[in-house]
Amino acid sequence: MGKSGHKCGNDAKTTEKRKKDMILQEGTTAGTMDSKGRFQLPTAILREVPAACEGRFVINRGSEKCLRLYRITDWHKLKEKMNKMNTFKADVRKAVRYFMGSASEVRLDGKNRLLIPQPLQEYALLEKDLLITTMNTCIEIWNPKLYNEEMENSSSIECDEFNEMMYDNGEIFNNIS
Repeated sequence: MGKSGHKCGNDAKTTEKRKKDMILQEGTTAGTMDSKGRFQLPTAILREVPAACEGRFVINRGSEKCLRLYRITDWHKLKEKMNKMNTFKADVRKAVRYFMGSASEVRLDGKNRLLIPQPLQEYALLEKDLLITTMNTCIEIWNPKLYNEEMENSSSIECDEFNEMMYDNGEIFNNIS
């Protein structure tokens, strides 16, 4: 409990679970895609792929013009949550369709490369140069120009909202559980 009596979610058990579920490698890495649509995952990220994944991932459209890559174990958790959503509601149906409709399972080859399906390459406007960044339980794959535009377009209001989410009622991370 925090000073204000709210559960902060920072106890050792919660922190350990969060670490297990998150991709701990942070930051952004440049990458390249070959003419066949394959790219190599950065070594630091590969180290965080559990053996249970067997080199399997799911790739789909991101919310912005990027792709999201999930370890297969994380994907199954997301799918379980989505299966509980009320798809009788039109907005939920649209969101699930958007999220699930482009999902493709991909597998690491012998050189630790993943093949990005052509429709997803086209959606994210991917060319040879890639930008790979981590986002909690997934990896985002961007066209570097689009990523830079997205970062430039982030307004101070969005940053203020983010800061508010992170530091709510005097306790950091209240909204994470």
